[in-house]
Amino acid sequence: MMKNKLYIICSLFALLFSLPSFAQIYSFEENTIPSDWKINKGTLTLSTNKYKLGNQSLKVNWKRDATLLLPSPQGISEASKSRNGGMNVWVYNEIPVNSHLVFSFKNNDGKEVCQLPFLLNFKGWRCIWAKFQEDMKKPSLAQIESVELHFPAQGKGGVTYLDILEFTPKVSWQNMSDAQYKVNRTDFSLIPNFTGYRNTKAKTTQVISSGSEQIEVIANRLTGWYLGSKDQPADKWVKMRKESEKKFIQSGLKASGKVKIQYDQDKNPIGKPLFPMGAPATIDGIKAEKFRTINEKVLLPLALDYRKNKNEASLQKALYIYDWFNDQGWADGSGMGTLCFEKLRSSGYFHSFFLLKDQLTAEQLNRELHALNWFTMFGICYQTPTHPGEVADNLRALAIPKLIYALSLTNEQERQVALTAFKQYMDNALGIAPGFFGTFKADFSGYHHRGPYHSAYYPHALYAGSLIAYLLHDTPYALSETTMHNLKQGLLTFRFFCAGLDVPAGTVGRFPEGQQTLETLLPAFAYAALSSKTPDKELTAAFKRILASNDNQKAISDYVTEVNSNLAYTSTVGEIELVQQLATTSIKQEEAVKGTLFMPYSGLLVAKDENFHFNIKGFNRYIWDFESSATENTKGRYLAYGQVEYFDFRNKRKSFAPQEANFNWNYISGATTKVLPEQLLQDKGGSSSGHRNFSDETFLTGVHASPQEALFSFRMHDITYDKSFRANKSVFVFDDFLLCLGTNIQNKDQTYPTVTTLFQAFGGNGTNNRSDKGTILTDPSLMYVVKKGVVSTIDRGRHYIAYIDHGKAPQDAMYLYYILKQKDKKAAEQLLSDNSPIEVLSQNNDAHIVHHKIKGFWHAALFNADKEYNGQLVKRVNIPLSYILEKQAKESYKLSICEPDMRRVSHAHMGLLSEEDVIQEEKPFDTQITIDGLYKVACPQKTINVSQNKEKKETRITISTVRGENYTLILHPDNV
Repeated sequence: MMKNKLYIICSLFALLFSLPSFAQIYSFEENTIPSDWKINKGTLTLSTNKYKLGNQSLKVNWKRDATLLLPSPQGISEASKSRNGGMNVWVYNEIPVNSHLVFSFKNNDGKEVCQLPFLLNFKGWRCIWAKFQEDMKKPSLAQIESVELHFPAQGKGGVTYLDILEFTPKVSWQNMSDAQYKVNRTDFSLIPNFTGYRNTKAKTTQVISSGSEQIEVIANRLTGWYLGSKDQPADKWVKMRKESEKKFIQSGLKASGKVKIQYDQDKNPIGKPLFPMGAPATIDGIKAEKFRTINEKVLLPLALDYRKNKNEASLQKALYIYDWFNDQGWADGSGMGTLCFEKLRSSGYFHSFFLLKDQLTAEQLNRELHALNWFTMFGICYQTPTHPGEVADNLRALAIPKLIYALSLTNEQERQVALTAFKQYMDNALGIAPGFFGTFKADFSGYHHRGPYHSAYYPHALYAGSLIAYLLHDTPYALSETTMHNLKQGLLTFRFFCAGLDVPAGTVGRFPEGQQTLETLLPAFAYAALSSKTPDKELTAAFKRILASNDNQKAISDYVTEVNSNLAYTSTVGEIELVQQLATTSIKQEEAVKGTLFMPYSGLLVAKDENFHFNIKGFNRYIWDFESSATENTKGRYLAYGQVEYFDFRNKRKSFAPQEANFNWNYISGATTKVLPEQLLQDKGGSSSGHRNFSDETFLTGVHASPQEALFSFRMHDITYDKSFRANKSVFVFDDFLLCLGTNIQNKDQTYPTVTTLFQAFGGNGTNNRSDKGTILTDPSLMYVVKKGVVSTIDRGRHYIAYIDHGKAPQDAMYLYYILKQKDKKAAEQLLSDNSPIEVLSQNNDAHIVHHKIKGFWHAALFNADKEYNGQLVKRVNIPLSYILEKQAKESYKLSICEPDMRRVSHAHMGLLSEEDVIQEEKPFDTQITIDGLYKVACPQKTINVSQNKEKKETRITISTVRGENYTLILHPDNV
């Protein structure tokens, strides 16, 4: 699918901006060894036996305590001067010895200025990326003139090969420690602590004992997931998946034709050099073949061909690939320079292993189990977590491989320990994470890159968690009730904030054209629903409604027919069989989903009914504005500037249309923006990107008081591009229309105008009727009624834009307009008239307060906690908040409130957050609300404190608020 291709491309571009420099390389392809390179105890020769580039390498046949001298190697001076300078090299060792090869770097006086010990307890290729200053502690002013390689002083000697040796001024920032050497890395947010996990002892508390037959239940479910059931009748979609799988296998067999099974006389595999993803596409002019290519295109098809078609040739080739991989450096403890993205693109290896493990020799099985332990970072399961949550990448790519490792251990006690640890790890990983950490948030937003990310990452994590739940259910290792609740609510919330299959535009990260997502979670609904004794009714009902929609059929068919093993292998026959199984249950599909929901961790209000779906999006101190890369979403700066996104289900239209060639990113519906030329709007991308920026304002709030009534409000401040740019923006949702208020719109930009976009439409002309009372406009779906603000339009025929023009360098500009779901001109004129049902009580820098006179609702966003709001039932507050007040019978009221401040650390942009910042907990606050009058007050969610001042006829309510949650207070008059 196009979406999957986008994910792949983004990772590749991320790599392009972080590769090591291979400017001056010793690749030993010139048939000469530098004349001044000398070894005192041994020999130096060029060899074609082992090589990592081209056809040959430097063979060092060394004796005990040998020293290889490199007097003035190329690039050493520049590398020595650079802060990020250091050494890159590939090393092949023939005979493992538990001693170090020490790289010693000396100045002109022969004094050592730094060194790098490199352990030789391995056989095969290993890689070094190490910086002189950061990793080896070289003084910044010290100059390196020569290099000495000191071989072990123990034993008889050995044979070591060197290739692609480079002294470079720029060692990659992605370098990592492995079993052979250490680098100075303390930030493990992007590059995990692989060696720390590897060195963690395999133990856990309260080991869950189980018989082998119970563990076999899990293994059989996983096998059935891969291979499908012979007994279950195949429906249309199962047949489609099987046909696509056949094509996948055939494509893999064709690609495997380039892989030749070859061993030397010592039974060492012979094969072309392979490189990790972290290596450049070409090195010294030679194309670098990647492990990833074999992982994605060859290994899993071979395994499936053997298991399904009994093709012995495919088995033998797969077994050879495991040997070849190991020789090339795919091995326990081997970091290959970096595994930053490698763990995300290795699904072919992980899954093929499970399918073929019973065919491996004892030696191969033991070797690959150690490699699995390393690459899956299974050691994290044995560590005591300091907080709940997990990075979505680690769930989507490594949750199933971790289970594969635990199931594949041959020792019964070790297997029980590993499965216990894995269960505990998954229960914690799928817990509610604090702060900016991933993945599950308290409102069931899903985080990645420290913010809401619903087009990718989070749905993959939901999928992986649900599959694990299914595989483990009804066994001693079943996930906890809390975890199952989180998965269920995560799935149900996901389907709620989706319009059809589309996630909100403000939560797409760097994939603005990747909104269509929900169909990929159909199997997750099936896994979670089937993880109980009888299928979960809510999940099944939601699943069936998605499945039954005619609008979804093409997307579902596209999903069914897509089979690959790139990011995370999920496209199995067993997956679709479980979808079919749940689809045939007698549970009825749910009714059309409608209602309102505020998601404080997404900065998002969702309001939907049978005909329309609205998403209103903001950003603040805790929620970043947008994400981009070098090539993706580079003009998406305004996605969270108050966007009011709509989906018109009746006419199959939507407001956000980046797929349109003429889509203007300055005019995002609902957003207040500066209209910039493309070269200024365009984000710089890559490492210099201005994306993932926070504000210094905490006020981003929403109340979902009922299915029809809601509000959204935030104080917008751009502290990245123009610190003078501010606005207060509110959207009040009523049953048949939305009211949009803006105040304090200001900036100092004298060059470019500031606007609030009403709509940008394609496929039909808008209309525009002006009067003394205001302006009434329509787009192809909705009617807009502007009471305050100067309306301008851009009419290009099929492309029509309408906006409120605030001019250049506005100061305290404002707007007031309505969005009507029905194009009812009489209703529009009434809203503009003196008989409007809406009374605007406050529209200033202190508060936005409106009153629906007919329905008896008051909607309020109180920005100023120092002001007394006389004439309002909510008279005073001690912290900015928003509320909806609904008058009920006998002078009683329902008061719904949201106090938004998370009270945790933040910075100007995501890159400044430390690991400690990321996991900082949200802090509660004793919110005080003073009510005009004497009332008895109840709160169904929590204990509150209520006191009365009979002299002033006031009631003070104290409630502990946290995480931007909504609370309901019921007020009854106290007539005593």
